[in-house]
Amino acid sequence: MNDYNSLSEILYSNELDIKKFENLLSHNAQGYKFFWLEAIINLLPEKEDEIRFDEIIDEMIWEAWRIVTYYHLRLGPMINGSAANYLERAIRTLYNCAKDELSIKMLSKEQLKGLIRKYNEQLREDKIHLTDYVPYRLISPFLDKLGKDYVERKDYARFIAYLDGYNKMHHGFFYGIVDAENELEKKIRISEEWKRFILQNHAIILGWIRYKKAAYLQNRNPGVPGIIYKLSVKPQNERHLENARKLWKMASEIAELPLREIYTGNKLSVDDFTLDHFVPKSYVANDELWNLTPMGSRLNSSKNNKLPDWEYAEKFVGYQYEFYEAIFKNTSGAAEKLLKQFEKCKTYNVNASWAAEELYIAGKTDTQFKNLLRDNLKLTYDAAKLQSYEIWRA
Repeated sequence: MNDYNSLSEILYSNELDIKKFENLLSHNAQGYKFFWLEAIINLLPEKEDEIRFDEIIDEMIWEAWRIVTYYHLRLGPMINGSAANYLERAIRTLYNCAKDELSIKMLSKEQLKGLIRKYNEQLREDKIHLTDYVPYRLISPFLDKLGKDYVERKDYARFIAYLDGYNKMHHGFFYGIVDAENELEKKIRISEEWKRFILQNHAIILGWIRYKKAAYLQNRNPGVPGIIYKLSVKPQNERHLENARKLWKMASEIAELPLREIYTGNKLSVDDFTLDHFVPKSYVANDELWNLTPMGSRLNSSKNNKLPDWEYAEKFVGYQYEFYEAIFKNTSGAAEKLLKQFEKCKTYNVNASWAAEELYIAGKTDTQFKNLLRDNLKLTYDAAKLQSYEIWRA
């Protein structure tokens, strides 16, 4: 992935200055440039040369929607508990406006853009703020001193007129701007040379933007694991629970561990239960055994992507110790089967070094096991709570 740091070392053109294009994403304090440029690259194959600011911002909201509402990542700083990043604010405004209409677990792009159109008036202020800098500052690597001065003074009317003449004199400029009375109706006009180059190298350029965006978001969210996977083209929702579920089932059938929901105390059938991530998978980005507990499908749907109240932690930790005893303190003739199944879990379900080397080893006492699990669970739980996960109670 380090190759993505420098696009000019991957791509080459006799006609165009790739280094200037690479510098489009420099000086990116709020991260807007990543989403603005990615939106342009996404829209370009289906558009002519001109794209309205409003269309670009709608695409930005789509790009960042899951990042903010599902993974709970911050796009920028918080001031007095509120997002100072206008893209994040727009997404939170839309989420609050459409909350009763968000029963669909995974919105399609068409469905989300339908909601954007429906609540466009409520989003207008944040959208206008997004047009204030990024369309102009993005292209600063292509500008001379006069053009940069216009942008710094926010003299956009003169800047747009200047761009028109500058484009005619300078070959290989990225885009010009078509003026309009309404800020959101303004358009960018991509040069033919750049459009052709982008379409020829579409996947590489998108990969480069997403890599740079992931690095930015990791800095903004330093305690959150697996950000690069969360931003992949196909979100990493695949679950590796088959061996873990089989181990819980064997613990019930062989070691007579009763299957139950820690949240309700309800008994569960060995033939009809799911495994729930105590701290949501959208945060931890793994299927570690220490974070899993049996649950009925109905309650699992209710909990969904929420963080359970910490009041359930003691029941969770206690049940985990019962599970540990069933595997490591089993004196029946079937103990070997349980340990063999536990070994199968190591590929996907026992990767954290503290769990593999300190928690899931023979000889742990009740107190030792619970203290170690509770301490590590609390660290993960508190970090997720800081990302504003909704607290859930059964």
